[in-house]
Amino acid sequence: MNKILIVVDYQNDFVSGALGFEQAAALEGPIARRVEKALADGWKVIFTRDTHGEDYLNTREGRFLPVPHCLKGSEGWHLYGALSAYETGSDPRIAFVDKPTFGSAELPAAVRALCGGEPEEIELCGVVTSICVVSNAVVLHTAFLESVLSINGALCAAVNPADHENTLKLLGGMGYNLI
Repeated sequence: MNKILIVVDYQNDFVSGALGFEQAAALEGPIARRVEKALADGWKVIFTRDTHGEDYLNTREGRFLPVPHCLKGSEGWHLYGALSAYETGSDPRIAFVDKPTFGSAELPAAVRALCGGEPEEIELCGVVTSICVVSNAVVLHTAFLESVLSINGALCAAVNPADHENTLKLLGGMGYNLI
């Protein structure tokens, strides 16, 4: 089995910090259970972490979204709640990708390294559906044209629920599995 779950940016700053929102907090238990099930079923797991430096406000993203967040090493940068326990372990089935912007150009290489090649199936969940989740979905689709790529909409959220729903419709229209 060559399947991978990718948890996008489920970090303190997106749940209870600088960019936190109520819908994100409600995902903690369900995402934690999905990670546990994926590992029990033989899947690999990658956690992406939005990662910025002190110069964030001088970057293109910082000018677009002028709220300092996920500064590397800060409390806001770490995974939220129960998922933070994965940051201290050394499970070879788990990897982390620190990304400087919405989508990660390094994510496909990390998937290949963890899976030992092309994945059969990729499932994404996390925050923010309309920004980081969609960006990484497109990056992964571009890299893995023959992999089944699914978005677990029940385990994703956006600040604006309409943005979440519109993004899921967009992804469905692009041929992603919506679960």
